[in-house]
Amino acid sequence: MAAKRTDETLLDVTSLFEQELRASHEDLRRQAASQMFAKLHPNNRVTVEQFLEGLRQHKEVWAVVSTMGVLDFASSLTGRSGAAPPTPNRATGNPGRRTRLSEAQKNALKGVIVNVLAGIKDGLTRAQIAKYSNEDLLGNVGVDREELADKLRQPLVELVADGKIHTVGEKRLMRYYAGAKK
Repeated sequence: MAAKRTDETLLDVTSLFEQELRASHEDLRRQAASQMFAKLHPNNRVTVEQFLEGLRQHKEVWAVVSTMGVLDFASSLTGRSGAAPPTPNRATGNPGRRTRLSEAQKNALKGVIVNVLAGIKDGLTRAQIAKYSNEDLLGNVGVDREELADKLRQPLVELVADGKIHTVGEKRLMRYYAGAKK
């Protein structure tokens, strides 16, 4: 009876493997059809009917196209990426547009900088200050972590001018320290 069970499990493993292989093969064909369609840019000499009829002749391509939304279909044809629109900035809502810090944001960032530098004797670079900043405080400020290092420039300059922090080094080697220069 034990031999019978092992034969059944071997058959199950084989059939499961074949099912997975077929599924992977179908996924690969679908992915190839999707990539081919993204590279397809018809011109105005082809009518919509001719274009769609040509797509229907290829089962894999038609399977991909028939599941697309209208906007995805149109953006694929025009060559624009229909994947994900650029993320809007929180402050303005405009995609890809740089924003200036408000006075409140700048003052909040100054407080974050002073808090981060307070516990560190060896000083930090601007990028390190951005890295060590608390996520909760950043949420209140309204600045994304990706753009934080760039947004810290102005508050750091103002803190140095006010004498609340000091620097050692120049340009890329510059480190910021808590307190006034001794």
